[in-house]
Amino acid sequence: MSAQLRIMQRTDSDGAIRVALIGELDLASADAVGACLAGLLGAGDRIRLDLSLLEFIDSSGIRELITAMTVSQRGGGRLEVAPRITDQVARVIDLSGVGPLLWPDRRS
Repeated sequence: MSAQLRIMQRTDSDGAIRVALIGELDLASADAVGACLAGLLGAGDRIRLDLSLLEFIDSSGIRELITAMTVSQRGGGRLEVAPRITDQVARVIDLSGVGPLLWPDRRS
């Protein structure tokens, strides 16, 4: 059984809405994350996704991140992913090859 995922929101000093994912982003929680991000993107908010307290991500979570980034890019790029992530999440992102989508400005 997976650990609960908590979604915390606050406004950063630059006006971006920080959405922190805490726990495990997996099949059981992916839809909630997708709905949260879709709602914020639909409202035109600038979003900073914070994965620094995410302990685990699976392919369902990766799919939701890809979907949100794609929607954001089509709408003018209102979503950014903060660069600090756990080693476990970094391994999954590296294996899935989605790093360039999540951090398009990062140089290899």
